[in-house]
Amino acid sequence: MAAETIQQDERNRHQINHAEEYQILYSIPLKQVLETLNHPDIHEGLTTGHYTAEKTFGKHRVYVYYYKTLPLNGKADEVYAVVDFIGYSEA
Repeated sequence: MAAETIQQDERNRHQINHAEEYQILYSIPLKQVLETLNHPDIHEGLTTGHYTAEKTFGKHRVYVYYYKTLPLNGKADEVYAVVDFIGYSEA
């Protein structure tokens, strides 16, 4: 079981490194990702539970694809976003 945990930690670490590389590559500030999630220009939900949020910042547009999940010990109005993809395009 400990070996499985270490392997999972390594996969998670790789995913985080990939996200950091992507952020550096496109220079998407975390503030813009959070703004896109909290106050999107366009927000769509799919029947699969997958959501998209889009927001324009100056001359570029940020896309966030995510899933929603409820916290186990949270308030009734709280949800967590599990981000699947962050995208960037020229506006």
